[in-house]
Amino acid sequence: MEYRAKQVIIDSGLSEERIAILENNKLVEIYIERLEDRKIIGNIYRAKVMNVLPGIEAAFVDIGTDRNAFLHLDDVLQSFGRKASKDTDINKLIKVGQEIDVQVAKEAIMPKGAKVTTNISLPGRYLVLMPNNDTIAISRRIEHEEERERLKKIVQQMKRDDHGYIIRTAAIGKEEEDLLPDMDFLIRLWDKIQKRSRRAKTPLLLHEDLSLTYRVIRDLFTEEIDEFVVNSEQEYEKIINYLDTLFLVELKPKVSYYDGEKPVFEAYNIEKEISKALEKKIWLKCGGYLVFDEAEALTVVDVNTGKYVGGKKMRNTILKTNLQAAEEIARQLRLRDIGGIIIIDFIDMDNKEDQEKVINKLAEELKKDRTKSNIVQTTELGLVEMTRKRSKRDLDSLLRTACPYCSGSGRILSPETISNMVLHKLEDLGKNSKAEAILLGVHPKVEEELSGGKLLLIKQLERDYNKSIYLKALTDLHIEKIKVIAVGKKKDLKKILKVL
Repeated sequence: MEYRAKQVIIDSGLSEERIAILENNKLVEIYIERLEDRKIIGNIYRAKVMNVLPGIEAAFVDIGTDRNAFLHLDDVLQSFGRKASKDTDINKLIKVGQEIDVQVAKEAIMPKGAKVTTNISLPGRYLVLMPNNDTIAISRRIEHEEERERLKKIVQQMKRDDHGYIIRTAAIGKEEEDLLPDMDFLIRLWDKIQKRSRRAKTPLLLHEDLSLTYRVIRDLFTEEIDEFVVNSEQEYEKIINYLDTLFLVELKPKVSYYDGEKPVFEAYNIEKEISKALEKKIWLKCGGYLVFDEAEALTVVDVNTGKYVGGKKMRNTILKTNLQAAEEIARQLRLRDIGGIIIIDFIDMDNKEDQEKVINKLAEELKKDRTKSNIVQTTELGLVEMTRKRSKRDLDSLLRTACPYCSGSGRILSPETISNMVLHKLEDLGKNSKAEAILLGVHPKVEEELSGGKLLLIKQLERDYNKSIYLKALTDLHIEKIKVIAVGKKKDLKKILKVL
């Protein structure tokens, strides 16, 4: 297995906290938590059922947020260790007005509310406690069968209750004495949550997950991390103390305080990488490139050879481009945090062996991703269909908003089109107005279009309707808008023009 140098870089600011994960000096993940937008994923609430909708096998519950949370039938049945069937009636499991404990599984993503589950899980350093389940599961990232069996045996011997557990990646190489304090802590935490739930008035927050930095320490800071850098001295001291409370003294030498002249994200070239992750086109080392198109229902990634012409054989050129594309696509999916359905259009390959190499490369790179993904199939058209779990807003929707100019479509009417609309407007006003003159405001680019070849058409309209027509370029006017500034006497409109 190849060695990948891994770094965690923390930019602790006044209004937001940003954490970057680097592998071999390349940005692969970015986490952002803002003061005004605290994450609720992982929080546990005492909720009230507001609506039960058998038609969509779901319910809506009040957890105290702006919008009611969505609870699907499957997320109710999981806590009973069952799966939905045709005969399963959600009305028999939950009722309107009923109070239940739920956990946020997916952040609210406009216009939808948060998604919740009754299958609660409490993550620790080495274990995840599942109080409504009795199975023992193991992280898919622990690949060696002998280690999986060893850890499973340890947890089975430690179990003193009917709770279920997930053994986390950080547990690799650990013994019972390492895992036992984690298990004890999680059991005590669950008992505390239950006691609070019994006397709670709905809706109520029963348990709030850790803030971003401490979630990253709990979930990501393992022996694999080479460097853990933070730009706040105060936060550095807190991290060192937190590692002491977790008995992770061996990780303390990896933590360092950054006090360089440049901002920490600039020093590690992270700001540039974030900017690139917002672009549609991503260049590959070989000269090929990727194009990311995100729609409401899915994301399409197109692979192109671009400037790469390769050697003598076209087959080798295409294979090299596709292999580099597979690696970069997996990185970009992590970095952009793209979820849902993803369609990849690799460059066409006739050779089956080459096709397998590319799919295997994509699958291998996706293993580095903590978020679950699944390569579904390659279609007859050669498109690769895959899915990636979506639990929070992607990077683009977190950092950007829809353009007020084009409403997020990325396209607007051309100056040529608007200029023709202006002519239609003038014709309409000419027919239906008895005024001597018309004054319209248009965008400068539209005015430029009308002052060119279409100036003769405006002169013709003046003759046809015996009216004077004036156009004024307004720099602050939307390019698609036509403003009727005034319709009236010629001398009055000339006065207005002088003021504008």
